[in-house]
Amino acid sequence: MELTSDLSKQIIKEIEMSNNFEEVVDVLKKYSQYELKGSHLGRAFEKMFIKEMGFSPSITMDELQKYHHSFYTTNGGDWCRSNQGYLGAKYNIERTRKNNRIYSIKADGFNKNTKINQSIRNDIYKSIKAKRCVILDISTNVEVDHKDGMKDDWRLNDKEMQKIEDFQPLSKTANDAKRQHCKKCLETGKRYNAKNLGYSESYTFGNEKSKTCVGCYWYDPIAFNKEISKNFEKFDK
Repeated sequence: MELTSDLSKQIIKEIEMSNNFEEVVDVLKKYSQYELKGSHLGRAFEKMFIKEMGFSPSITMDELQKYHHSFYTTNGGDWCRSNQGYLGAKYNIERTRKNNRIYSIKADGFNKNTKINQSIRNDIYKSIKAKRCVILDISTNVEVDHKDGMKDDWRLNDKEMQKIEDFQPLSKTANDAKRQHCKKCLETGKRYNAKNLGYSESYTFGNEKSKTCVGCYWYDPIAFNKEISKNFEKFDK
């Protein structure tokens, strides 16, 4: 039977709305007469097997075929390739082979090699663009900045999953400075030290070598300032 665009979207929606293993299996059985695509199979595998921090047990293709025939592959595993498709773009995929066929696959943590694109949902862009720079408090030459300077949050590739909190308004001058510091961080593996700006702490979360932008001054200057100054006590002279 033909898998139309509208039906494909419906299947994705039903998989994403599933709350447990059994509910995903029911969705797969419901559409057993169709040849499902990677966008369906990847999401189904994720919901069924991937646990905290992006890891799953090793699952054989024989077992997967019990849930839907489309999991079986002879063409290199289009739905479970590394750095491709829904599953490979989000997770590190390990595949074992027997007799030149894929025997099993597993997710081995989140994929940090898939960089986000620079596309921003229009309503978010307009909202951020209308704000003042969070550092210089000016409204001229304001740019919409991705807070995540490492550019490795797979979620941001999906405009529907983008949140206004993922972005911030920075003047061109401030944004250029951030790009330089983010570039150096990626090159050296050492995060920017906010003590260089006169702050009492270098980070509000993690340390110099933490593999996350959260807690760095440049990730969210407003949040950084609030955290650093929350115990400030003013004394009148």
